[in-house]
Amino acid sequence: MSNKLNNHYGKSLNQQRFGVEDPKLIIFELLNGLHKKLESTLVNLDKGNNEEAKNNAKKAQNIAFALRTALDHAGGGEIAENLDFLYSHIHLATDKFIKNDKKNMLNSALFVSSEILSGWKGLVNKIA
Repeated sequence: MSNKLNNHYGKSLNQQRFGVEDPKLIIFELLNGLHKKLESTLVNLDKGNNEEAKNNAKKAQNIAFALRTALDHAGGGEIAENLDFLYSHIHLATDKFIKNDKKNMLNSALFVSSEILSGWKGLVNKIA
């Protein structure tokens, strides 16, 4: 067996798919993408581009769902519970906008994503 093929047995599925050794970096990229999509949603709303805003909101919603389903509730304890609540808030905010054009929760969703991203950035920098 070649070393390259043999090397894949010790890696997680995410490491194999994305070539990233640290899953914390994958989460960081997802959080960064979530924040950018929420920002783009609000920017497009300000420009009057409702359709593009909804497309960005849907992408943000999908990222929030992925992050929420990736939580380790058994090992994460209270932190996982809190993150679950925050991701559900983002999901609700984007869902209300996508389905009912209700924009009132989008700013708080952006704020929440900013706070989570900031905390995760500190964690990644501390470990690196």
